[in-house]
Amino acid sequence: MKILAVDDDPFILELVSMVAGRAGFKDVSTALSGEIALEMLRKGEATYDCLLFDISMPGMDGIELCALTRSVPGYSKTPIIMLTAMADKSFVDRAFSAGATDYANKPFDIVELSARLRMAEELGAARRSTDADLARTADAGAGSVNTNPFPLAHEVRIEGVGSLIEYAALRNYLSQLSLTGIACTQVLAFKIDQIVSIHARASAEEFTYVLTEVASAILEALRNDTPMMAYAGNGTFLVVSGKPTMEPSRELEAEIQFTLDERDVEFDNGDPLDIDVSASNPVRPSTSKLQRVRRTFDRAIARAENRALRKLGEVRAPSIRLIGK
Repeated sequence: MKILAVDDDPFILELVSMVAGRAGFKDVSTALSGEIALEMLRKGEATYDCLLFDISMPGMDGIELCALTRSVPGYSKTPIIMLTAMADKSFVDRAFSAGATDYANKPFDIVELSARLRMAEELGAARRSTDADLARTADAGAGSVNTNPFPLAHEVRIEGVGSLIEYAALRNYLSQLSLTGIACTQVLAFKIDQIVSIHARASAEEFTYVLTEVASAILEALRNDTPMMAYAGNGTFLVVSGKPTMEPSRELEAEIQFTLDERDVEFDNGDPLDIDVSASNPVRPSTSKLQRVRRTFDRAIARAENRALRKLGEVRAPSIRLIGK
C-alpha cells in the first residue's frame, strides 16, 4: 500500500513513516503542507492507496484538503485518515463531512495507528473487488430487462446529498466517540419497506434515484439535528445524530413519508414508484468501544425492520404534514 502523509511538522511525518514501516507499510511519501499535497495528487505522478492528513495546518488545513482531494480523479473513494490533536468534536465532525474515512488522535498510539492503516488497506482492497464485480455484472447484464448491477446488500455511492458519508466512515466515527460524546448522541435506522421489489425491477439509475430521494427526505426531516448518515445496503440508512433527547420516531417517520409522497416518484417509463420508509426509535450507542458499532447499528436496524413488519397489519394513515414542521 502506497501512503501519502501530510503534516506541517517534520517530526510528525517522521513518526508516521516509522509507525507505518513497523506495520509493514514502508512506501510512505510526505508533504509539509496541504498545497504541496494537493499538487502531488493532481499531477498524478504516483497513485496513493491511503492518505493521512493533519487537521490543523497553516494555510490549507486538513479538512479543506480532504474536501478538495475527493474531487481529484481517482481519489473519490481512497481511504483518508485524519490526524488530530483536537479535543473539540466539531473538528472531527467537519472532517467526516468533508469525506474523511477515519481519524487517529495525537499523540499516536502505535498499535492503534497501525490497526487503522491495516483497516484502510482492507477497505481499499474490498472497494476494488466490489468495483470489479459490479463492472462484470453490468457487462453480463447488458441488454437484459433489469440492468441493475448493484447487489441488494452492497453499498451504493449516492452523490449530491449533504451530510451523507460512506458506511465505513460512519462506523469509524461512532467507534471513536468519547463517553462524553455518546451521552448526547443517538442512532436511528431507516428502512425502505419495498426495497426487494424495487431492486428487482429498477435499473441501476432508477435504484440510485430512489436511494437519493429517500436520503434527501430523511435529511430534510432531520435538518435541525446536524446528523451524519450513511447507506448500509439492503435499503437501510443509518443516522448518527447529536440530538441529546431520545424521542419516539413516529412523527419523524410521518414527516419523511409526507415528503416522499409529495414528490410522486416514478420509474423511467412513468409507472408510479411507491416508497414507504420505516424509522426505528433511537438507540443510545453502547459504551463498550469494542462492541459499540455492531451492537448499536444492529439494534437500530432491527427496530426499523420490526417497525416495517408491524406496519403490514396497519391501515396506511393519510400522509399529512404536522403543523409547525
